Order: sequence, then C-alpha cells, then structure tokens
Amino acid sequence: MINENIIDREENLSMECQNLNINNTNLLSGAHQIETNEPHINDTALRMMQKMGYKKGSGLGKSEQGITKNLDVRYQLGKKGLGSKLRNIEDVMEKWNFSLEDVAVKEELHWLINNHIVDCTEEEMITWIKEGQPINDVKSECRFCDQEILHNVIDAKNIFDEMDNQELCQARAKSNPFETIRSVFFMNRAALKMANIDAATDFMFTDIDENEHFQEHKYPIYFADVCAGPGGFSEYVLWRKQWYFKGFGLTLKDINDFKLNESTCASGATFQALYGKDGDGNVCSPENILDFKAKVLHESDQQGVHFMMSDGGFSVEGKENFQEILSKHIYICQCLVALEIVRSHGHFVTKLFDVFTPFSVGLLFLIYKCFEKVSIFKPNSSRPANSERYFICSNLKRDSFYEKVKKFLWLIVNRLWEIKDDKDVDILEIVPLNLLKNDQCFYSYIVKCNENLALKQTVALRKLATFCRNPTLIEFRQDELRKKCLELWKIPDKPKTTPSPISAHELINSTIEKIEIISVQPRKVDHIQAFNKLISDIEDWYYFPLYSSQKTNNCNFYTGTNGKVYRFQKGKWIKIKNIQLCNGTVVYAEFVNEKCVTRVNGNKRSENTRYSLHIIDGLRLGERNLADLTFSQRRELLENYCKSVNKESQPQTIRIRMKIMDHLNNITSNCLICQSKDDGTYSNLPLLGYNSLSETFSVNSLLLLKVNSSQFFQCAFVLRVAIFITNNDENNENSLLLEDIISEIKRKT
Repeated sequence: MINENIIDREENLSMECQNLNINNTNLLSGAHQIETNEPHINDTALRMMQKMGYKKGSGLGKSEQGITKNLDVRYQLGKKGLGSKLRNIEDVMEKWNFSLEDVAVKEELHWLINNHIVDCTEEEMITWIKEGQPINDVKSECRFCDQEILHNVIDAKNIFDEMDNQELCQARAKSNPFETIRSVFFMNRAALKMANIDAATDFMFTDIDENEHFQEHKYPIYFADVCAGPGGFSEYVLWRKQWYFKGFGLTLKDINDFKLNESTCASGATFQALYGKDGDGNVCSPENILDFKAKVLHESDQQGVHFMMSDGGFSVEGKENFQEILSKHIYICQCLVALEIVRSHGHFVTKLFDVFTPFSVGLLFLIYKCFEKVSIFKPNSSRPANSERYFICSNLKRDSFYEKVKKFLWLIVNRLWEIKDDKDVDILEIVPLNLLKNDQCFYSYIVKCNENLALKQTVALRKLATFCRNPTLIEFRQDELRKKCLELWKIPDKPKTTPSPISAHELINSTIEKIEIISVQPRKVDHIQAFNKLISDIEDWYYFPLYSSQKTNNCNFYTGTNGKVYRFQKGKWIKIKNIQLCNGTVVYAEFVNEKCVTRVNGNKRSENTRYSLHIIDGLRLGERNLADLTFSQRRELLENYCKSVNKESQPQTIRIRMKIMDHLNNITSNCLICQSKDDGTYSNLPLLGYNSLSETFSVNSLLLLKVNSSQFFQCAFVLRVAIFITNNDENNENSLLLEDIISEIKRKT
C-alpha cells in the first residue's frame, strides 16, 4: 500500500527526535569541539569500585580476570554496547571537512528547453514497451550515470543498515545545514519544500495568475495536489493565495489522508479531497484516475487545473537502494494524472527519487516532450542525504504528440495495474535507449543531473556517518541559513500558534461601523400602490427570486470564523453544520432547498433535493473587506468566491452558489421565474451538479435591491424590498400576483 508521507528511512525518523535539545555551550565557534586522548575517570565511581576491592591496574571480577584497558565511551552510539564499532563507518574521519559541501541559499535551477519534435506513430510507440524479469541489482544501471559515482552513492546508503533511528536522527539534526528550517508555522516540512520550489522558479506556481496566458482568467485559479497527504503543499498555496485559489486532492484515505482542517495558517474551505471510484484514493488505480479527472474537469469548466503538484512515495525501509524501482508505478500514474487534468500552458511538479533505470528516464523523456521546458531540482529544504528530487515542468503543450503520449501512458498504467501482483514480470523500458541518446540535450542533461546529485548525496551520507561516529560535531551554519532561506522564500519566521478565537459578533463589528444594520428588516410591498411608491426608477433596481415565504424567512447573515459557520437568526448566532466558509467571511444569503434531476446509468433519471446557500451580497471574504466596494465589484468577487468554496463532488456538504438576479426592467421579457401547473412558480438554476439535467427551486417571493455605481453595501441592504407573490388560485391580501407586478413594470417602461 502506498504511503505518500514516507520516502525512505532517513526521512521517516521519530518525530520526537526532531525536537532534540542539542547543548552547544561547551563547543567552540568552529566546526567541532577540542578532543583529548586522555580518558576521563570519574572520582566518585573510582572510590565506589575501590570499596568493592578494585585495585588500579587490575581487572574486574573475583579473579581479577576482567580487561584492564579503559573503554572509550566518547563514541558510545545509541543503545549499542560500550566500545562497539560499526562495520561501514568505522574508517570514516572523525572530523569533517566542511569545504566538501556546496552550500548556497539561492540554488541554481537549470531548465532543459524542449526544442525538438519526436516524429513517431502510435503504433511505433507500442513497440517501445519492453517487459522482463524485475530488476534486482541497481548497481548494474550505469547507462545514465558514471559507474563509480553510482556505486559510491549505493555503498554510502549502507549507513541506514547500521544505525538505529535515534542515532540517525541525532546526527541528521546536527549535520544537515538546513535542518532547523523545519516546518515553521505550517503543518509539516512538505509546505517548506513547495515554498522552496516556488521561490526557485520565481514563484511560477503561486503567481500563475500573473502568467501571460492566464491574466484574463477569472478567479479561482485551480490546482491539484496528488499523493500529498496530509496536505503541506496545498497548505502553502492556500496560505499564500487564500480563497483566490481552489484545490482538488487525491491521496490515500485514513492514515495518509488530507488534514487541512488542522492547519493553523490556511483555510481548507477551498480544498476538495476526492478518492476516486474505488473510494480509497489510490492513484495507481485506473478507475480512480478516470473518476478524479472527470470531477476535476467538471468543476473547472472542462478546462482543467492551472498547475498540479504530486509528492508520492512509500516506505522502503531496508530497501533504500531499490527505491526508484519500487516507485515506478506511482511515478507514471502521477504523470498521467497531470496530462489528463492540467490545462494548456499549465505547470506540473512531481517528486522523484533516483533516476538511473531506463523506465524512469523514458518516462521523464515523454513528459519533457509535452512541456516547453523542464528541470530536475533538489531543493535545500529536501534533506541532502536522501534520494529525493523534484521534476518541474513548465507550460504544457497540448499538441498531437501530447495526445499520443497520453494514450501511450494509459497502455502502460493499465498493464502495470494488471501485473501488480506478479513478481515474475515487470515493464523495464518504455522508450528505446537509442532514441534517448539521440536527443543529445536530454541525454546529457539526465546524466549530468544524476551524477551531480549522486555526488552531493554521497557527501551528505558520509557527513551523516561522520556525525554519527563523532557526536561532538555540529553544523555551525544552521541558524544563518535558516534566516536567509526564509527571507528568500518570503516566509515569515514565526512559530506555529493557534489563532486567537474571534466570535461572529466581533467579526461583524470589525467589518462595519454600525453593527445594528444586520438586524434591519426589508421593506415589504403587499399592493401595487406601495410598489409604485417605493420603486420609482426601475433602472436602479435588481430583482432576486427567493425561496422564502411569508411564514419562513430564509435570508440571513452567515459568517465563517474559527473553522465554523454561524447564521444570524432571531438576534442570535447559531452554528451551522455541513457547510464550509473561509475564516473571515461575512455574507448575506438565503438557505434554499433545490430540486435536482440527474442522469444515472445511461438515460435513467433520478430526482433528489440538495440544500444550498444562495449568496445575495457580502461584506467580507477572508481578509478582503467588501463594504466600500460597488455592487458590481462585490458581485464579481462573490461569484469567484462561490466557485472556490463550493464542493460539488461532496454531496453531503451544503452547496454554495450565487443567487440568480437580473435588472428589474428585464422581468417583462427575460424572466428568471417560470410557472407551471405541476410545479407552480419556480426558477431554473445554472447547472452545478455532476451529470445534472436540471436544477430548480420554488419561488415564493422577490427581493429587490437598489444599486448603482455609488451604492455600497449598507445603503443597498437598508433599502431592500421584499415582495411576496401568490398564484392566481390563491387569495392572500398580503401578497401580489406575479402578473400584476410584470404589468406594472411594463407600464413604467
């Protein structure tokens, strides 16, 4: 079972060890402490031993048969016995040469530009697939890396076989120059990895709304986060962009599930976790990929996401040297998902480990040919002793070759799924070696990246071994590097803290000057004379069909605060379940029961109801105050906000949409309201549901708002008018016939 949170044993050490208190008070300002060859003998212990018959120079025991040589306890490692030595690190230098490392705050990211077209047919591509016995000797994979360099990094990984978690954790905490960056105020270190990658690419992910291809695109910006529970990547994006970005996630349920609701710095209200047709979130399942694709495309107007991130991996404890081979299935599935859901000119970043086998290199070649440029990048925030690196792809080109690659990857993914339990057969190659080498730029780039990263990892592993062997060593640059990296990544250096709770009343009070406005009731019209008196200039008025009736007023203020939603009802704030709004939201909305007709199993129809919140107007959206914006400005932001927070593929949650409206003078020709003998008075709604055929709600009244270019929220809200309508066969003196209202408006126009 895939575990996206664990990439290797070095990465999966005890969380308790991350908070080790390393006492440096006796250390010099240089790299290590002064050492002495003279053993230290504790006077108290010596006196106790002498009382029990010990004589200096004699061995312990009844017959003085014990050893007489002092045990060297300076290098006692973890729970191992005194004096024990480790086979693979006993010859490592006890002092470390820090000049062996290339440490820089601002990393160099080298792009490989896609300038060459691959001329091949789909039939030819099928012949590229080579199956055979699974590889069990990584040392033989030297076609994309110098043999000596490869063997050195493989041998250096043997430290994981010798040390226990506590020993490795202690050494890593002191040896990694960037270790103290940790997670800052985010839920885990993955958030800082994405922040690092984002900054290294000039923020091409979180500033994609400024990209020349998307500058005219209305919010929200869509992104996907695959195999990335508990959601550090998404937490970073949502912290930086808030509700202007909307995310879709696919990851394993339960232990590895998304936990954005636990974030103390970002709201999960605009993030929708999906788990595929199988319901388990396994990205390697073809059915799950298709289901995820269909739902993401549906909610992004069939355009797809602007960028996708993936961070998949699983435990390889004891098999660190086979990590690449074991990860091939998740590699290709993540890439296939990206090709299916990323829109034209969009971006993609995915985690890799080693890239030594023909399968991995062939996959990167195919993806590289689908984008304008790519880069293999090891961020500072990724621990130097592990094999992790990221494949960054910029500007998807949806051309004919892209379509061929997508179909080709589907063949491979389906085959891998078919043979997933067969230990005797595997797919070894998907692109011929001669084709990879013929693209000299690509081939040289892969070899150079492999060798450079392997050399750096070998140094890091040897450093880790040295720090294990000599517990007195420290990495004296950690504090300075932490400060400079956070500045470069534009991350505030502050600890994780729980935000101070704020009540709905306090939120309203901080948004508008006169809080009593929210209690003002609408003016009611129950006869034509009153209508004519209040509605003089029809051009200034909009009308909104309402579900509310004379007996039930469903229009109220709603707030999002402290991860909860409250409704202002009869002078009190009542907590509402099954609805999500971003913290800091204040909107005026109507709670509506919609009738939905959907297509199921071909041509069959299914009717059901769906609770929905129709937002009429708003005062605040997160940190964005709307009180002093015009109606049209508020309306545009509210429409974008509704798209961000609505979770259409989660039917158990309350739907959120904008209330339909139109100019009042259009009620005579382009009416939003329909009447039928069976359904009475109702309104047709824009379709939101997956496979929806129709979505409607009963109309019992109209809300009129007087708005113009200078009409701010408070004025429009106080002047609002409510009109309860009745049918011809009803007799209600407090309501008007819809036909009478339409006739009067026709007369005025």
